[in-house]
Amino acid sequence: MINWLAFGSGVIAAFVLGFVIYGPFLGLQRRWAEGTRISPEPPEKLPAGPMLAQIIALSLLALVIAITETTGALGAAMVAILAVAAQTASVGAWAKKSGFAIGVDVGYALLSGAVMIIAHAAL
Repeated sequence: MINWLAFGSGVIAAFVLGFVIYGPFLGLQRRWAEGTRISPEPPEKLPAGPMLAQIIALSLLALVIAITETTGALGAAMVAILAVAAQTASVGAWAKKSGFAIGVDVGYALLSGAVMIIAHAAL
């Protein structure tokens, strides 16, 4: 049976992690934005569409991890996380992002998956 508390906690923790990584907290925001070729200035209002898409993507990854947790297939979860990271790198390269921006995006994908696995281990 899926641990819905771990699922939800993993999604929320990964989403908050995104605020930490892409926000002003770590000092990566300006360099990442420049490497992504977007304005480094924070938007006037939150970008609802991209944020919704991010929540959906995180929820789908968390669901894969939750399902693999019920069957003891942690290896499959790790492959799914690596697939997300590889796809992120590919899209970033096609969009001609800087290596730094791609690295931040890939790091976020990997850390999000790790946070979700940790949520299942802890709860």
